[in-house]
Amino acid sequence: MERMSQWVRGGDVLTFFWVNQRWKSSVLDRLMPAITHLGGAVWTVVLTLAFLFSGSPFLQDAGRNLALSLAISHVIVVLCKNFLPRRRPYQVFENVFTGGKLLQDASFPSGHSTAAFAAATVLSVTFPVLFALFYGLAVIVAVSRVYLGLHYPSDITIGGVLGTVTAVLVM
Repeated sequence: MERMSQWVRGGDVLTFFWVNQRWKSSVLDRLMPAITHLGGAVWTVVLTLAFLFSGSPFLQDAGRNLALSLAISHVIVVLCKNFLPRRRPYQVFENVFTGGKLLQDASFPSGHSTAAFAAATVLSVTFPVLFALFYGLAVIVAVSRVYLGLHYPSDITIGGVLGTVTAVLVM
C-alpha cells in the first residue's frame, strides 16, 4: 500500500510540474488567471442569482439546483481543507510559477474545480446540447489551478468528482 501511495504522490508531483512549468507561455500566463475565476465565488454566485431571478420557472429550477449543489459541495470542501490540510505546491516547492494572488488555506480539494464541475453538471442537465462546452470549461478552470501553482492534479481531480457527484445527487 505504501508503494502505491508513493507512486501516486510521485505522479501527482510530476504532473504538477509538467503543467506548471512545461506549459508555461505568455498567452497562458494572461489567459489562466482570467479563466480560473469562472470557478470562483463571484462568477458562480452571479450565475446562480441570474437563474433564480430570471422569471423563468425552468431557469429558476436550475438556479435552485445550482445553489444547493454549490452550497453542499462548498461545505464539504471547507471540511476537507480543515481536517485534511495539504500545503499548496508553491508552499512546498521552489521555482513554482504562480499567477498572482497566493492563497494561504489548504490545497485539498480545489474549491474552484468543485464549483466548476458542480455548475457544469447542473448546466449540462439544463442545456444538454451544450454539455461539451460546460465540461470543457470546467476542465480548463481545473487545469488553470495547477498552471497557477495553487493545486496539485489530485486536488483538482477530487474537486471535479466532488462537484459532479454533489450536483448529480442534488438533481
